[in-house]
Amino acid sequence: MSCRLSFSALAIALAVAVAGFAVAQAPATPGPLPDGYMRAPPVPEGLAPQMRVTETQGTARVFDAIFSPGDEVLSGLTDLARKHGITSGYVTGLGGLSGALLGFGDPELGAFAKIAVDEKCELVSLVGHIQMRDGAPYVHLHAIVALKDGSTKAGHVFELRVAPVAEISLVATSFGGGAR
Repeated sequence: MSCRLSFSALAIALAVAVAGFAVAQAPATPGPLPDGYMRAPPVPEGLAPQMRVTETQGTARVFDAIFSPGDEVLSGLTDLARKHGITSGYVTGLGGLSGALLGFGDPELGAFAKIAVDEKCELVSLVGHIQMRDGAPYVHLHAIVALKDGSTKAGHVFELRVAPVAEISLVATSFGGGAR
């Protein structure tokens, strides 16, 4: 019994010592910031009352696709989803491009403003997902491309022409027909 009490007392003493050390290491009250800067505020709760959530369970499968010069990424990923019966998933990637056609959505017109990139660029961020639309897998992608001068263009992906290579990962989270 005394061994148990000694162990408990030791555990409590250790916890108090660690907490005291953490408080001693905490930064001092932050001072004012320069103009144009801000500290991260707490995230407010309850500001997405219309959010819809669907929980799914299953095993994900990962497809790593390497695209070569002349390949078009959206077409290739759509073919991959159809071939493997992928009904949902998400996409990420990067690479080099000879050009791209992106768009910026205008809800008033129900159309996209064209963002044409007709020069060598780097695909610095590709994100997206796959969902079913009209009975077929729909690959929805957004990209940021960097130009030689360091400027960027971004938007909804309509076309990404590869040169020299693009490395894309597709994590499939559900399947519904087609080959596997």
